[in-house]
Amino acid sequence: MSMSKQWLGLTIRGLLVVLLFCRASHAADLPPSKQAIFLARVIAYDGNLKVRAGAALNIGILVKKGDADSERLADSVLKAFLPLEAATVLGLAVKVSRVNFGGRDSLDKSVREGGIDTLYVCSGLDANLADIKSVAHARKVLTMASKEDHLKLGLSLGVFSIDGKNTILVNLEASREEGVAFGPELLRLATVVR
Repeated sequence: MSMSKQWLGLTIRGLLVVLLFCRASHAADLPPSKQAIFLARVIAYDGNLKVRAGAALNIGILVKKGDADSERLADSVLKAFLPLEAATVLGLAVKVSRVNFGGRDSLDKSVREGGIDTLYVCSGLDANLADIKSVAHARKVLTMASKEDHLKLGLSLGVFSIDGKNTILVNLEASREEGVAFGPELLRLATVVR
């Protein structure tokens, strides 16, 4: 591994630890740019990532078309994740795309044809979580939540401000259903949701 890649890896890890202990007053204070940094780094802790992802890590930003809040969040998150396309995660190129939710079959097709390995689930999709989880489990796609409540409802991963601290939340049961293998190194940094 080249010295610059080692430095980048150490820098990202250091940044993750610093961000974990930064103070924030509300969950809304954790902007998508910080979420993108956290989540990209956390994805790298998946012991099955290279098997699940193949040649590239494809991140889909799942949006409820026609829902103004969902579309606004999707635009912000997409903008935050796009710079990751200039980097790699565990040696995998990163690709980011917007995915409009049009039902279970449509999502399954988008995931399959787009090679999507990870879905960031925007607001506005609460009523569709059962379909999203069904596709994620069948296709072994890691789900990332935009709302803390979504972790208790069966999505796998999220980053939120809790009691003034930026916190990684992991639903281990959901992540296992999605074919994700988070090891003890991440679990020491995260809060496990049951």
